[in-house]
Amino acid sequence: MSDQQPPLIEMTKATKRFGRFAAVSNVTFAVQSGEIVGFVGVNGAGKTTTISMIMGFIHPTEGSVALFGEPLTPATAHRAHLRMGYAAGDMELPETLTGQQYLNFVMNQHGKMQPERLEELSAIFKPQLSKKIGSLSRGNKQKIALIAAFVNNPELVVLDEPTSGLDPIMQTAFLDLVRAEQIKGTTIFMSSHYLQEVAEVCSRVLLMKNGELVEDLSEGRLREAAGKVVTVVSAHEIAVPEHHVKHVTTERRGHEIETTFVYSGAMNELQQWIGKLDDVHDLGISERTLEAEFRNLYKDKEETST
Repeated sequence: MSDQQPPLIEMTKATKRFGRFAAVSNVTFAVQSGEIVGFVGVNGAGKTTTISMIMGFIHPTEGSVALFGEPLTPATAHRAHLRMGYAAGDMELPETLTGQQYLNFVMNQHGKMQPERLEELSAIFKPQLSKKIGSLSRGNKQKIALIAAFVNNPELVVLDEPTSGLDPIMQTAFLDLVRAEQIKGTTIFMSSHYLQEVAEVCSRVLLMKNGELVEDLSEGRLREAAGKVVTVVSAHEIAVPEHHVKHVTTERRGHEIETTFVYSGAMNELQQWIGKLDDVHDLGISERTLEAEFRNLYKDKEETST
């Protein structure tokens, strides 16, 4: 008999149609306890529709969704929501309540007040809790939505474009919070079109395109994909290494040629290749950002589907 716990989120061949239009088509994935999963795609890729099905706001036309090992129904959704936090970038909050009143309501819904946790999160986001929500800027509303998502120490947090409307300082504060929650064992599923955002904190990334799940990248594959960016400026065109090379570009600059590529092999092999170069005017090696890799992945998927 296996002691393995069921996935916290399990979506199986889920399709959602609006009339003849399939916003999400045949999507299957599972999220295990403790994972920080990024859900990436351009606007219109199907991220919000998928998250709405996960939360039980809408139901799949075909396929199924389960939370904490139970098929999602109105009854099980209520139980699951007591173990979850949720926030969206365009989330509507009760505008006649102050931030403090709304957060008190959220905590009461879970049957427990946690003033220490609220104080901890308030120190991070610095919200304006005494003002009515309707009078706040979009960014300050988003701070309150994020505090509400985490204030009850949920097992699972689902976030749809969580940093939308936040300034760069608050975006950094949010990412620091996600890292702290990961250490605690909180499971987080977050959509974003800010690729660097998910690259910094996620242990796994799901890539959506035109309503379909087209890539499931583990942390190991993400790190492997990053590689090194090598730039060589030389008097003549060079032959790049034979293996572990991708995204090669060559550009003439006056009497010089600049060659750039991404290298993911062993560094001693790269050093040997560099040692054989002639007439090199400049050489640079830098870390490749995962954001750049995501952009190339998305571009590759578009090219193979056309």
